[in-house]
Amino acid sequence: LLNRYRVDAFIDRGGMADVYRGFDLSRQITVALKFMRPDFAEDDEFERRFGKEAGALDHLDHPNIVRFYELVRADDHLFMVMEFVDGVALRKHIFRQAGPLPVEEVLSILTPIAAALNYAHAQGVLHRDIKPGNIMLAKDGHALLTDFGIAKLTESATVTSVMAGIPAYMSPEQCAGRALDARSDVYSLGVLA
Repeated sequence: LLNRYRVDAFIDRGGMADVYRGFDLSRQITVALKFMRPDFAEDDEFERRFGKEAGALDHLDHPNIVRFYELVRADDHLFMVMEFVDGVALRKHIFRQAGPLPVEEVLSILTPIAAALNYAHAQGVLHRDIKPGNIMLAKDGHALLTDFGIAKLTESATVTSVMAGIPAYMSPEQCAGRALDARSDVYSLGVLA
């Protein structure tokens, strides 16, 4: 794509996008390429709002937040370029277990994720979609929070087919469509715990 990005392998499908492992020929690094669904990619208002969110995400720099590189338009494709995490989503990790995770492992995941949220909140950024599918566990066990800003974006986009967040993890004020602050993310983290 654009003589810069090579798409190597399909990784996962979500409600808004398909994610692929790719390679950035300019930076010479493996990246994650998150392609927006066509109904989002073709919506000019969505792209405008997403670009605004991307600007806010660009300055987040924390060891437990998946790095966002850029938003790219290539022909009919709108995609995000992000840090590639060689690992598995917490959601899949939980399902693979024969029972509850050991307390030590839970703490080794929640502590850095709480630190990442604290950092983001200090930067004025709310996540709004804390759930096991948005936490990546690298092969070395390092926990990273991903998908910042997406839920906030879909709340204000012209496309109405996607609900912002998973109700099981959402705070009561988010379910009611009221104004949110950092406490809503903390509530969702508590549900996750």
